[in-house]
Amino acid sequence: MSAENSEPKSEPRKKNDSHLRKRGVSSRKLAVEVLIKIQERGAYTNIALANALDGSKWDLSERDRAFVTALVQGVLRNANNLDKTIGTISSKPVNKIQPPLLNLLRIAIFQLESMPDIPQSAVVDTAVELARVIGHVGLSKFVNGILRTYIRNVEKGRVAVVEPLNLAEMADDQIVAALSEQHSMPSWLVSRWLARFGADETARLLKASDTPAKLTLRVNDIAMETDGYQRLLADKGVIAERSKLVPTCLTITERKSIKGPVEKLPGYDDGIFSIQDEAAAFVAQVMAPQSSDVVIDLCAAPGGKTLHISEMMNNKGRIIAIDKHEKRLNLVKENRLRLGLTNIETYAADGTTYEHPPVDKVLVDAPCSGTGVINKRSDIRLKLKEEDIDAVNAIQKALLTNAAKLVKPGGVLVYSTCSIEKEENEDIVEWFLSEFKDFAREDITSAFPEGTLAELGLEKEAAEGYAFFLPSRHEFSGFFVAKLRRQ
Repeated sequence: MSAENSEPKSEPRKKNDSHLRKRGVSSRKLAVEVLIKIQERGAYTNIALANALDGSKWDLSERDRAFVTALVQGVLRNANNLDKTIGTISSKPVNKIQPPLLNLLRIAIFQLESMPDIPQSAVVDTAVELARVIGHVGLSKFVNGILRTYIRNVEKGRVAVVEPLNLAEMADDQIVAALSEQHSMPSWLVSRWLARFGADETARLLKASDTPAKLTLRVNDIAMETDGYQRLLADKGVIAERSKLVPTCLTITERKSIKGPVEKLPGYDDGIFSIQDEAAAFVAQVMAPQSSDVVIDLCAAPGGKTLHISEMMNNKGRIIAIDKHEKRLNLVKENRLRLGLTNIETYAADGTTYEHPPVDKVLVDAPCSGTGVINKRSDIRLKLKEEDIDAVNAIQKALLTNAAKLVKPGGVLVYSTCSIEKEENEDIVEWFLSEFKDFAREDITSAFPEGTLAELGLEKEAAEGYAFFLPSRHEFSGFFVAKLRRQ
């Protein structure tokens, strides 16, 4: 490899904002900063992105905000392949390249590979300019050398083409290595999925984890009927499909006119809708709260399920929303006001020790590994360790142990996670029933709209009191929910 792309030593330089004012530089710099926060400091993708976009000193357009989000998510989903590509070009090992520079290169190569609408010259020129901003002219030459070499390799057919994997002809360890690399997924997680679901299902699961999440709205039917809001959106050029699983949910399929944040959609400020995945919204249907109920949500923040339960109770009865984090509870309070819901009380407390006289229904939407929503939270690929599952198991058991005390005789306990790991779902329910003999499973067939259960192939599970949604088989996020009644 020639010396043109050997990374020089960094030298501090005085940065000038004029570099950032050039078109595209500021948005890419923001993407680099977000990636570093996620990779180096363990920040959550959605929170890091929201904070960066809302706190940016640059007046980013809606297009730029969407572009930053696409860059961050794209790099996280393809990190292994991007690093492999950089490693074949750079004379310096990838793990020796400084994080800002490495993420700059990842972003640029991701654009060259996956965003053909952007001219190659624009990608290179902007990356070189940004290299000057984060370092000095030597770094810009390094970046220019890497990217120009990559483009020449593509033109000469020297860049390896990703061929479809023939899993049937591969040994298990080969399958793990190949799928892990192809999807930038921890090998231990791929290995777990292979053991449980088999090679073909695991491949489909990984593909689903790489697919951007759909935008789903849950209509507050206290404020407006779902059909009416669907027509209102259509009149504004926003096409939405009605959910088969949750009748009040609409999935946005096309936005011809209203772009940008969902807050710009009609009715947001008036409390007509919330953002919630269909599988998550299904939890309240399983609970089936009544207007006269007293309900405790032991892990309430950020509040999607709490708000849905309140709406299903027609803003009557009483909901006690508990969470350890006061700041996260503020999200519940803000949305409670926006939706005009008055039957929700919020308290900052530990759900494993919270005390209250027994109530009609308790929800434990437990902290979990999040393996069912990796397409929404790409940082899970980087942060999740196998031992973390044992750690959340302990929390899940502690929450359920306390929840059992809070359910009155004849009352209902609903347990849910956004994990697809058996230890956090079916095994936890089995453990709970063995520890608390006065609880039993309750058939949840009635929670499914007519005809949906057979279509989803979940008749047996529903009869046994739970539903398990797998992204590779169903149309929504990976999710588990179980209903238990105290005898």
